[in-house]
Amino acid sequence: MILTEAKLNAEIKAKRFSRVYFIYGKEPFLISMYADRIAEAAEEPLDFNLQRLDGCEDPDLLSEYIEALPVFAPFKVVTVKDFDPEKADAELTKRLLAIIADIPETTVLVFWNPNAEPEEKKAKTKKFIGTVDEHGTVCMIDMMKPAKVAELCVKKAAKAGIVISYDDALYLTERVGGGMNAASDETAKLMTYVGEGGTVTRANIDMLVPKQLDAQAFRLAEQINAGKRAEAFRTVDELFAQQISHVNILASLSGAYLELYGAKLAKSAGISPDEAAPVLGFYGKRVWALKNVIFPAAAKLDIPYLRETIKVLSDADITIKSSPIDKQTLIEETVTKLFMCREKTRRENAGYR
Repeated sequence: MILTEAKLNAEIKAKRFSRVYFIYGKEPFLISMYADRIAEAAEEPLDFNLQRLDGCEDPDLLSEYIEALPVFAPFKVVTVKDFDPEKADAELTKRLLAIIADIPETTVLVFWNPNAEPEEKKAKTKKFIGTVDEHGTVCMIDMMKPAKVAELCVKKAAKAGIVISYDDALYLTERVGGGMNAASDETAKLMTYVGEGGTVTRANIDMLVPKQLDAQAFRLAEQINAGKRAEAFRTVDELFAQQISHVNILASLSGAYLELYGAKLAKSAGISPDEAAPVLGFYGKRVWALKNVIFPAAAKLDIPYLRETIKVLSDADITIKSSPIDKQTLIEETVTKLFMCREKTRRENAGYR
């Protein structure tokens, strides 16, 4: 059967376990959490009743684990981390599907993949999902909404006697790109910094937490500048999936182009990255990024092209803040217009690189 995340949660709470699971999706934190919660159902002695595998290159070993009886317990749990059906050859696929179809009642088998999202429409993955669906449970975990991530960060801090406001936790969540893993790790870092009884402030977040959204936006700008349409729109889809504010997505993309424009003007005037850094607002570790990433990227672009992209983004910023237009559509249209700027420049300037 195919379950939603909420239904999977309810089934585990009720201790109703399937013989086999395939848990995958966009939220590594939740994928890992549910796999661990199923594994926690195994009883002592854990050396016999809980066995873990990384990948599944040895079906004989997997079969051995599954067929072995639990010790002083009603069932045992076997987990297989980072299994990607598309990477399995024909023989391994055949063996695994046969194993899944014949799991004894004394075993719970969990395939889980927190590090990559299998492509459901590809043949091997589709067949694997179909087989697990027939004999057990399939659950695709979607990105947690930023509001929920922020709420969990507030609770995490509160348990340690530390205060972070919901608004600041939401700001932190969007700053790291919306994922629970990153938000949780950065919350832990901030908790260590302020100490027990302390309060995490917006200033602490700005000082200690890097902007993942800005990095994604810069990657999107590079893909547009290189004419990589498919990759660019995949990045746009990833940003939408993270439930980040559309206004923040557009602001970060605008920031990326403004950084490229500033770097290009500096380079054209013969100003070095070190000299340009304080003028462009780059300090500390960001100077390295200016020198090694932004300046080299800007060198491949023309000033008229960058001016035109900034105008497109400025117009979009005005529209997104003042018009009832669908914001997702506006961002997609803006990215399309940026590609059109690139094509126009290529036609007008044969020297465009």
